[in-house]
Amino acid sequence: MKTKQPFALPSRQLSTLVRSLAAALGLASTLAATQAAAQATYPNRPIRMVVAFAAGGSTDVVARVIGQKLSEGLGVPVVVDNRAGANGTVGSEVVAKSAPDGYTIMMGEVGSLAMAPGLYPKLPYEPTRDFAPVTLVARTPLLATVKVDSPIKSLAELIAYAKSHPGKLNFPSSGAGGPNHLAGELFNLQANVKTQHVAYKGGGPAVLSLASGETDFGLLSRVTIDSQLQSGRLKPLAVASEQRLANMPNTPTFAEAGLPGFTAETWFMVVAPAGTPPPVITRLNAEIVKILPAPEMVDRFASMGAIGVGNSPEVAGAFLKAELAKWTRVSKAASITLD
Repeated sequence: MKTKQPFALPSRQLSTLVRSLAAALGLASTLAATQAAAQATYPNRPIRMVVAFAAGGSTDVVARVIGQKLSEGLGVPVVVDNRAGANGTVGSEVVAKSAPDGYTIMMGEVGSLAMAPGLYPKLPYEPTRDFAPVTLVARTPLLATVKVDSPIKSLAELIAYAKSHPGKLNFPSSGAGGPNHLAGELFNLQANVKTQHVAYKGGGPAVLSLASGETDFGLLSRVTIDSQLQSGRLKPLAVASEQRLANMPNTPTFAEAGLPGFTAETWFMVVAPAGTPPPVITRLNAEIVKILPAPEMVDRFASMGAIGVGNSPEVAGAFLKAELAKWTRVSKAASITLD
């Protein structure tokens, strides 16, 4: 019986294969060394923090406050880049398609990261796929609010009236598909009532509609309604968070006022493009989390009705997934889509 000889490449082919493998390994080693060196020296040039809204809004304000402190901590400029358009989706797309090197980050918020996917059928990004969470920066609970001389004096009375008069009450928003709108739809679902949405072109007109009695109740942020609260034209019924606001200790939570489990907040989260090296994410996280407990930051957030957070990338990612599922469910239940 003949013994089969083991297969062997001709010496010339074997030599070529060995050289190719060596070159590939050398290239991979060079790339790894280059990436490691870049991460070790990060950051060594300015960082762009994209804000997907115009200057002056709440997201922009938070970004500039955090950006200034982050610049001091990292030793490089952090430049805010306003890329407004389409409820925050334009700027979000810019970041999703940016190089994942840590030099482009975004001050994201609930609308573009958690609400937009359920509203836009052709959204050009997917939050949990295209972004790497760095940390949740702050949460701003919405307030159930009515005109000061409204006959409705409590959240329980609001729910009772809405149930006995289906479709009669209406609530304003700063635009269709925004946090005030979807919060109102969530209220309809969880309270098992039917109220009507009225869209305005911005937060200012929405607040004025409530103060004038043109609309009946609102789910609005503290910073949006602060001047009307101070002047005594509006009064809060409940805060849509798990805890009371420190500067509004007499305003109960929704759970305390009769609607357990109801939370509706605007929130701000720093994210980077997916694929950003973990050491870079860790560095950014450490610097931002260190900023948030400072007394001046706590006071600044309190003036906005916000609560500073600061958590790990993993916890921030889990929060984003939960919010995305929550608001997608609301938009589908209310049959809300935007082009």
